[in-house]
Amino acid sequence: MAKPSAALGRARALWFRCDLRLDDNPALQAAASGATALLPVYVFDPRKFNRPTLAGARKSSARRARFLLESVACLRRELEARGSGLAVLLGQPEDVLPPACAGADGVWVQEGFCSEEQMEEAKVAKRLQGGRLNPVWGGTLYMPEECGCPPNNIPLLFTAFKNKAEGRGRIRHPVAAPKKLPPLPAGD
Repeated sequence: MAKPSAALGRARALWFRCDLRLDDNPALQAAASGATALLPVYVFDPRKFNRPTLAGARKSSARRARFLLESVACLRRELEARGSGLAVLLGQPEDVLPPACAGADGVWVQEGFCSEEQMEEAKVAKRLQGGRLNPVWGGTLYMPEECGCPPNNIPLLFTAFKNKAEGRGRIRHPVAAPKKLPPLPAGD
């Protein structure tokens, strides 16, 4: 596993979670835009493998865990091909991300929309010292402000939402993966 620099200086960090793509990744675009250095990070959280769901099933099977390992390895290769890399950490994000990203201007992440992801973001944001967590919406066909109705007034019935989205919504074009990324932060 990669060991990140203790101090990142004027760099940014990007926390990968579920969206392990470089193309059509608004969080990656936001973190890389104007950055002099970028530290991409993935955290293997043991809670996501061992904790049972409300129904009592395990959160991750052996097949799913293997797929995730292969996906993270592929992400690392894609980042390295663009002049970057990937720090892979093991632990709870709220414990391992803040020290790994110490001194960064901020940590960018794809905004979670599930309660579990939002709680995780809140814990990380609370523990970041000097930096801030910058959630970026992504991973959906419609952006919240472009779905044909105000995000705070979405119809409760699917058909009403579908009619507004199809009639007034705007689907954005996918964003291509960057050809080059900012370099990793210089080590101590």
